[in-house]
Amino acid sequence: MNNRRKGLLGLVTLGVTCLSIVALTPAAHAGTDNYIQITHNAGFVANTCFNWRDAENKNYCNNARPVGTSWKAYFPAEATGAMIDLSIWPGYTAKASAVVTDTNRNHCFEISGSALNPTLLETGC
Repeated sequence: MNNRRKGLLGLVTLGVTCLSIVALTPAAHAGTDNYIQITHNAGFVANTCFNWRDAENKNYCNNARPVGTSWKAYFPAEATGAMIDLSIWPGYTAKASAVVTDTNRNHCFEISGSALNPTLLETGC
């Protein structure tokens, strides 16, 4: 076997090994007491939609939330992450988004800005 074939065989073997390690690594699932809290301090009525990674059948939205309110969304037990989409009521087109990958702790976000420039920023709890 020439060096070129040995190198190719080595790369294929390495790739298969890496893929099998990734495939067999267990996903970190959320504790059901962990949550995402949203505090609304912006100048518009807000919608937030929660798309749970690995728990798609649990996705939902909090609609028409007025300024000055807060709400929590608890991680479903099987969730391994979340995508939060912020939109301006009455529409549902995302104007800002945030991703959560650590489901083993609480996450707090603040909505600020105006209808022309909404922001969703993680603030820490």
